[in-house]
Amino acid sequence: MKVGLALGGGGARGIAHIGVLKVLEEEGIQVDAISGTSFGAIVGAMYAQNPDARQLEHRVLDFLDSAAFRRTKIFFIKRHFEEKKNKSFMTNVKSYLQKGIFWGVSLQKTSFITEANFLAQIDEVLDDGQIEETRIPFCAVATDLTNGQEIILNRGPIRRAVAASCAIPGVFPPISIDGLQLVDGGWVNQAPVSPLLDLKSDFLMAVTISEEEQGPKNFESGVDVVLRANEITRCILSNKQIEMADFVIRPKVGDIHWSDFWRFEDAMARGEKAAREAVETLKSLLWKKRVKKFLKFDA
Repeated sequence: MKVGLALGGGGARGIAHIGVLKVLEEEGIQVDAISGTSFGAIVGAMYAQNPDARQLEHRVLDFLDSAAFRRTKIFFIKRHFEEKKNKSFMTNVKSYLQKGIFWGVSLQKTSFITEANFLAQIDEVLDDGQIEETRIPFCAVATDLTNGQEIILNRGPIRRAVAASCAIPGVFPPISIDGLQLVDGGWVNQAPVSPLLDLKSDFLMAVTISEEEQGPKNFESGVDVVLRANEITRCILSNKQIEMADFVIRPKVGDIHWSDFWRFEDAMARGEKAAREAVETLKSLLWKKRVKKFLKFDA
């Protein structure tokens, strides 16, 4: 019986996936296929290339602690998020100026971060190669900007496919693949369970790390209202798509902002905690599914 694992999107919250993978390995639960969207595609692709959760952990953490990552404009967004919590007048002025710079750049160009910078970061964490060459079958989910369709990327250069899957609109540029302009797969599939069927999976397991359904009560601007409305839509979409999974692990990371990459240890620990709390139930369901499949085959 093949176990498929779907890793959802959520930016820095996706680091929780690493904690889940560590527990699955410790408990001897083998993953036979992986689908990923957004940051889940990064973690999924890395693990598919080299199925070793400890090495995956060290590689990601070394990258997030590197000078190369600190030089990215993600930290500009991070500072805005941190300073927004401070109520002093001058800090609020600085925060609004930063927000104005971010939206000003994004409105004049296709993205806040250039394609060259974006792809260079992907190259740092993923080995070069084709998706078809991964040790565990893998696919990434992206969104086609032209027709709004979900695109399953299961062949071709793995780095470019993963870049397309996590190209957050306005922050990262659309990635061109086979004439399509692709962006973050989370806009059409927050929990990519259905693609696991194409990878011949019998047991569909998912890790969902979407935003908290209960958001802030006060909104400072129209932009805040628009962003919150988008979060609501994505939560509803995720809950609907996750229904087809046989088992779901839900790390409690909703309070972590998507750009909170400096909280990687916290996110990973929450992933481990959620997996440990769920592992006995998961083992029981896997056993029942295997028995059922065996009896059906024997008959």
